[in-house]
Amino acid sequence: MRIQVTVPSMLTHAVGDTRHVYVEASTLSELIRNLQSQFPLLRPLVWDDQLQLRKHIMIFLNDQSVAWLDEPNPTLKESDTLSIVQAVSGG
Repeated sequence: MRIQVTVPSMLTHAVGDTRHVYVEASTLSELIRNLQSQFPLLRPLVWDDQLQLRKHIMIFLNDQSVAWLDEPNPTLKESDTLSIVQAVSGG
């Protein structure tokens, strides 16, 4: 199924200058793999060399952080959305 993924404006250059992209997947892990494959410029900005999330990045499935999901690899529904959130700091 086709899942909407929202990226922060600071990363839109890695996905074709848009905030919303669509990725085909039936599970969360498949969605992440397909996102990394479909948008290779996004991968080093969100994940490190070991494919672990960078410390300043959070990913939400609907309104819940994927780090806090009861099921680590849930089956997705057409209405699900994935959001990548990037912490920004400065002075």
